[in-house]
Amino acid sequence: MFPRVKGANDFFPSDFAALAKIIGQLSLACQKYGFNQVMAPSIETVKLLTAKSGEETKNQMFLLEKKSSEENALKYDLTVPMTRMFVSKQRELAKPVKWFSVDRMWRYEAPQQGREREFFQISVESFGSDKPEADAEIINLFIDCLLSTGLKDKEFVLKVNHRKLLEGILQDIVPKGKTEAAMRIIDKSAKLEEQQFFAEMEKAGIDNTRAARIKHATDINGTLDEVDKKIAKHLELNELALEGWKNLKAALSMVKHKNVRVDLSIARGLAYYTGCVFEAFDTEGVFRALGAGGRYDQLVQLLGGEACPATGFAIGYSTLSLLLQHHKRFPQAALGPDYSIVPLNEEMLPEALKLAHQLREKYTVDIDIMRRKIGKQFDYANGIGAKKVIVVGPEEIKSKKFTVKDMKTGKEEKKKLAEL
Repeated sequence: MFPRVKGANDFFPSDFAALAKIIGQLSLACQKYGFNQVMAPSIETVKLLTAKSGEETKNQMFLLEKKSSEENALKYDLTVPMTRMFVSKQRELAKPVKWFSVDRMWRYEAPQQGREREFFQISVESFGSDKPEADAEIINLFIDCLLSTGLKDKEFVLKVNHRKLLEGILQDIVPKGKTEAAMRIIDKSAKLEEQQFFAEMEKAGIDNTRAARIKHATDINGTLDEVDKKIAKHLELNELALEGWKNLKAALSMVKHKNVRVDLSIARGLAYYTGCVFEAFDTEGVFRALGAGGRYDQLVQLLGGEACPATGFAIGYSTLSLLLQHHKRFPQAALGPDYSIVPLNEEMLPEALKLAHQLREKYTVDIDIMRRKIGKQFDYANGIGAKKVIVVGPEEIKSKKFTVKDMKTGKEEKKKLAEL
């Protein structure tokens, strides 16, 4: 027996049915906001995949064998391939361009709960608007996507920040050239003990006095009104930080949901984020981030397009499914057919097949293909979860009435074909 690859999952019928249902819920939420579905190839060039994050991302890629001058890899996110698609038709597309994609991706990293080497993700991208209402739409859609799967507002929180606000604060604290290093440490600060936080800052060339000021600022969180008061009381914002704060307030004023919190420790490690950034977590703090996103106004140009603002998000299926299971709201698909047809003997098989063909115009129908005795056929129908069983025998053919058994109640009744 061969084991499955570490970090990859088998989807048996019930697993796949649950996946399909959740994907359907997420897709419908996107469509309600006017987003259209697209799909990019599984294989992209290494040059493209490393464009936004550099050569170090190669360590996370499943690289394909190099053929001639071609160097390709399996995609590890959807934003870059979707942006490449946008660039290829940028001039002919009406703006804003609103797309989403649901697909599987691959990352070579240590598997753990909620993180796998092969995984499904929904990615939503909006190209063309630099206005705060575009950020608000993306945030509203992000939350509605999670709610569409059965989660409740109280079961997750969306933490929001603005890169310009954070960068402006850091400009007044850290030595020149250290802003990006400080950002990376802030981005993982939730996983660090206080002592580790200061040690990491010192290693990056930021002394304890400056690190304490950073921690004081990035500990600020709460509702929009609460954070507004805390900033006014504890921070003096420079021009860059003030621009970010005004933009964030404008966007959040158009967000309809109440489970949004401003958190100045949200940095998003990827260097290409330029504006609003956000991450969603379960309120109990049991799982990894459910999803994340933000504004990335430089990526289109980086991939060879004309300068164009963009914003978006991604939600991973792995952590989302774990949280739904935790709250006992993971879809339980009823896989059994509407009818299972039981021919009494081999002579009845043609009539049974004829009946199956007729019923399949409206229903899901199974029929025995192993020529078993009637008792075994009933066992099989019960095993696959058939809702009803129809017996086809000489008497049924002659009277043109079929014996139908409800497998849940055990009730039997005679019905004409038209009544079925």
